[in-house]
Amino acid sequence: MRVTKRTNIAVRVLMYCAVHRDRLVTKSEIAGACNASEHHLGQIVNQLAQLGYIETRRGRHGGLKLGREPGEIRLGALFRAFEAKSALAECFLAKGNTCPLVGACRLQGVLHSAGEAFFDALEEFSLSYLVDDNAALDKLFALVEQPLASAKVLD
Repeated sequence: MRVTKRTNIAVRVLMYCAVHRDRLVTKSEIAGACNASEHHLGQIVNQLAQLGYIETRRGRHGGLKLGREPGEIRLGALFRAFEAKSALAECFLAKGNTCPLVGACRLQGVLHSAGEAFFDALEEFSLSYLVDDNAALDKLFALVEQPLASAKVLD
């Protein structure tokens, strides 16, 4: 199974927010640290906010922060939410499926089972696993220059 760029960036956003839990962070800050376009990142941030993974604040001193504790964010649920629309194979598509074997091929069932096993395996891990006691990640994310507006400490 191949993880989409959108899911990959969503995980990076959450990791960045988790490392900087003590303050609001900005989209431009995350974009720089995570090598993502700010426009694409905006769409992902909106989806993460709708799912309750992050909270956003508008305005001059706005930004975003985690909406849940890192230990409560299970990677399996996150990946399911972002990968739900991605077809594992052509035979999973409702439109555009040209496979002549549909109805006789058992591969779709096998792939479905494999996909579920993938998500179930990810469910064993939380965002905490990715960020806690990860000095290398802390160091990478500390190298990003932080704009003054995002330096506001959370209450």
